[in-house]
Amino acid sequence: MKILKILLIGQPNVGKSSLLNALVGPRVTVSNYPGTTVEITRAEKVFRGRRIEFEDTPGIYSISDRSEEEKITEKALFEEKIDGAIIIADATSLERSLYMVLQILEAGIPSIIALNFIEEAERKGIKIDCERLGKLLNVPVIPINPLTGKGIPELLDSILKIKKKAEGFSVRYDDHIEEAIDRISVHVKGEPKRFIALRVLEGDKDFYKYLEDEEIIERTKVDLKEHPKVAEDISITRYGTASFIAEKITRIIPLEKEKERKLEDKIDDILLHKIYGPVITILFFLSLFGILLYLGNFIQDIFMGLTEDILSSFGAGENSIITIIFVHGIRGLAAGISIALPYVFLFYLLLGLLEDIGVLSRFIVNAERFLKRFGLPGKSFIPLALGLGCTAPAVISTRVLSSRRERFHTVSFFTFVPCSSRIAIIMGVVGFYSGISMAFSVFLTLLIAGLIWGVVIKEVIHIRGEPLLLELPPYRKPSIENVLAKSWIRMRDFVYIVMPLLALGGMA
Repeated sequence: MKILKILLIGQPNVGKSSLLNALVGPRVTVSNYPGTTVEITRAEKVFRGRRIEFEDTPGIYSISDRSEEEKITEKALFEEKIDGAIIIADATSLERSLYMVLQILEAGIPSIIALNFIEEAERKGIKIDCERLGKLLNVPVIPINPLTGKGIPELLDSILKIKKKAEGFSVRYDDHIEEAIDRISVHVKGEPKRFIALRVLEGDKDFYKYLEDEEIIERTKVDLKEHPKVAEDISITRYGTASFIAEKITRIIPLEKEKERKLEDKIDDILLHKIYGPVITILFFLSLFGILLYLGNFIQDIFMGLTEDILSSFGAGENSIITIIFVHGIRGLAAGISIALPYVFLFYLLLGLLEDIGVLSRFIVNAERFLKRFGLPGKSFIPLALGLGCTAPAVISTRVLSSRRERFHTVSFFTFVPCSSRIAIIMGVVGFYSGISMAFSVFLTLLIAGLIWGVVIKEVIHIRGEPLLLELPPYRKPSIENVLAKSWIRMRDFVYIVMPLLALGGMA
């Protein structure tokens, strides 16, 4: 049975994970893209006798070589043997989504546009003519809602009918740029020649390997006097085309009761305020971890009690070496379960809820204002927060950071971030024997030491801080099924790798 390989491509927070879950369920495989630390998700489905392999690529805004995520999506598109791509577009900001759509169509990749958040767009008074958009771009355009299953059967049908050689829409640039494209295309080995020539003109060095003579780049740019910044001019034309198409197929319907200021804007004014925002973020996460510690300790006591009951059934008086090893193996496994379920899974569950609601990105923006003083990117906030639950998955989560230096810099702070087990020891042992004030002095010492370390290591490593580019999605009602699936996928490495090691460590 021939396998159809389909890529899922879209911007961050556009609903790729929800769509994958709707297509195949939570039975997915998460792994690193070869030679990188960026995670990709794969899954298979049999539909009408055909096996379809889906690959969920990292969220990106355009085909480019600026970030590791963009490089990986670019490689998946042009270096892997794929049968087509599903481009998930946001109906509430179609113009922005169309820029990447145009790039993929220019590359001649067979594509299907899955238009998400249609209902939300209509609530805002935005009506999109999907049929006309499909005719303009010469590709199927299917409105979807992964949470309700709308459009999923039609999407699967379109995948089976996907064309091998797409004749999609092609952006036309001015005569001078078109002449430069033709001039470089002659020296291109491989397909699609026009798209490779465009990427070369835009300065993407990953495409230089397709040229027979790299000197043609400089010769062409020297002769292109009308466009000294040709990469910018290409982007401007592409953005203009996306804007023109969006205007043609979009109709704005006046709302009957349009408030002067929406509730979302009022909430953002508070959450993103320079003073109130960081204060609310700190108080929220202090409350969150207070709840986690309380619930975690409660559930942990139940598990440990059950473990002791199970172990007592083996008989405490037996001194058989096999029994001793077996008992300690169970005790190590029980320790893993009592950490994973109460702390790690609960944390991921709450994290998934915040992510689906749309609040998490606001908290990251607030954290960026503080973390950048120590050379840490805003994305470090999630691993550091997760470190308060368990260090093992926190280290794994540093994969989201863009460079090895940033990952090392963030991991070095875990020394000063007490995990749930250490917090339990500090509160249970130090607090019991020396009082609660002594226990909190331990946390204060860790905080001061961490701040000193942050200042020192920033001067040693000399990381140049990059501006935070983060999507602020609208507030949405979370899908419990989606949150549970994401939580399991995120903590699966802990269950499959860390817990067996704890059992083996107990037996050893």
